[in-house]
Amino acid sequence: MMRFGLQISPYLLGSTGNPWDGVVKVARFADESPFDSLWLFDHFLYEGDFSGHPFSEPVMECLTTLGALAAITRRIRLGPLVLGVPYRNPAMVAKMATTLDLISHGRLILGLGAGWHSREYEGYGWGKFETVPVRMKRLEEAIRVVLALWTERPAHFEGTYYRLDHVLENPKPIQNPYPPILIGGCGKKVTLRLAAQYGHFCNVWGDPETVRDLFEVLRDHCQRLNRSYDEITRSILVTVIIGRDNAEVAAKRERLSNYIPWGGETVLMGTPDDLIRELERYMEAGCQYTILRMPDWIRIEPVQLFAERVIPALAGH
Repeated sequence: MMRFGLQISPYLLGSTGNPWDGVVKVARFADESPFDSLWLFDHFLYEGDFSGHPFSEPVMECLTTLGALAAITRRIRLGPLVLGVPYRNPAMVAKMATTLDLISHGRLILGLGAGWHSREYEGYGWGKFETVPVRMKRLEEAIRVVLALWTERPAHFEGTYYRLDHVLENPKPIQNPYPPILIGGCGKKVTLRLAAQYGHFCNVWGDPETVRDLFEVLRDHCQRLNRSYDEITRSILVTVIIGRDNAEVAAKRERLSNYIPWGGETVLMGTPDDLIRELERYMEAGCQYTILRMPDWIRIEPVQLFAERVIPALAGH
């Protein structure tokens, strides 16, 4: 069995006007669809000429937008994919996440990552973007801060980068014991160890063979940490371009070519039957959950086609 989430990014492809209007439309559709979750990326700036983001585009703040979505949806789970830890104090993140869980009546999944977009971080004047090892240490401390606020009374933490001074956090999240945490990233040594130690979701990307290898590394970390591998939902992030037939797929391949990311991200492109076959390979590799981004999601039709043809074919496996 595979479950599915939809990530909304970029916010406004090929349209003009208020980006929120497009988000509302697709969120309301997704809430009535077989999709299990709806995700937003956590970015502040895309100026164009970037893989998958070739032109300047509007970017709305992630947590503010999720709060609005929590108020206008009733069923679908919501989350950031993923919050860049360097952008916010983790104690504030815990408070905002608790608030989202309350507004959504227990539908939050908290995605956390080390961040990577140095241009937006430095462009907004938040300082010099730190090295990967430092950001990974910040990520682990941030996870521990959030968990302390959700599980300890009072919560106290002394780290290299963050601290808590005997905080009696109030209110608590609705979900018991607290909202699930998703750790995003493919780093074998640290990121997957953090997912094994703290995560409820592990989100990676790559072709099926790469994903299989990453999940085996996750399993090894779980064994060393005495954590049950089956407690962690194994998920992937993919870009999907779907068409009703080969002619529509070919037309979209040409029309959306600038929005297809290069590098390590996975792109699945084809008819519903093509995508079912490709996603079955990921299931065989150990994947239980797929989060997809569609460059043309704002048109709704491709999201609907995926929901009607692909999800039912895989949900019962």
